[in-house]
Amino acid sequence: MIRGVSFVVLAACAWGTWSLFLRPLGLPSAWSSTLIFVFISLLAIPLYRREITPRWDRETFVLLGAFAVLDAVNVGMFFAAMSMTSVAIAVLTHSFAPVVVALAAPFVERQRVRSAPIAASIALAGIVLLLRPWEPEALSGSVLAGAALGSASALAYAGNVFLARRLTPRIGAARTMGLHSIGSALLLLPIALVTPAEIGVSSLCVLAIAAALLGVGANVLFANGLVAIGSARGAVLAFLEPLVACVVGWLVWGEALAATAILGGLLIIGAGVMVARPEADRPRTRAA
Repeated sequence: MIRGVSFVVLAACAWGTWSLFLRPLGLPSAWSSTLIFVFISLLAIPLYRREITPRWDRETFVLLGAFAVLDAVNVGMFFAAMSMTSVAIAVLTHSFAPVVVALAAPFVERQRVRSAPIAASIALAGIVLLLRPWEPEALSGSVLAGAALGSASALAYAGNVFLARRLTPRIGAARTMGLHSIGSALLLLPIALVTPAEIGVSSLCVLAIAAALLGVGANVLFANGLVAIGSARGAVLAFLEPLVACVVGWLVWGEALAATAILGGLLIIGAGVMVARPEADRPRTRAA
């Protein structure tokens, strides 16, 4: 249990640093997403030999195909949100995914988290406070569009959590990350090809490093952690990602957060803490 939690926590903290790699490059999100998937698929190959013997059957291929589609949507829209709005808004709207996972877990994995409905309501209130829709500047296209992209990414990410947990025991964490990335790259490639961009050797090196650390390394840790602790808790622990991302946005990019936005972020993180409690999915018993 402790090992699984540690894996997920390390992965979430690593994901919170995406902006350090992507923002200085200034590349279109379509190219960044496609190239990172390509690097992940290549860099994961050396890890295959250290994993279990894969079980190839029809269900495995269907799960891999679904994972490829959802992750293309997840990464493509998340990177687009980061290029369109602030790190805080992009990451925190994306981070509604853990509540979605907690609500869906009873139906997908027969894992009931009793506090999930209340947590979902609190998270929704947090998103409203974060976006402050009652203020005129909140109606600007970049903020609303960025929040919409981040929310769509969250739904796709929630599906990825369940798929990763089912695929990892079948083919291993590295194969799960590497093989589905091939499909995701192919899906995003047509969009990238029609997007003008100047990509130098230095940009490719930065993307390769990001893919190795945050793509292969963090995703393999996360997938193995999910197997140990379950999708609901694993996804909720990923709330550390927005916390780290907001700290990075404040320290590195000089992004200020209004009081209501900070409160909204705390509410979203608090919702994750509610569904992360070990007793949240165990029914109480009485002594005879």
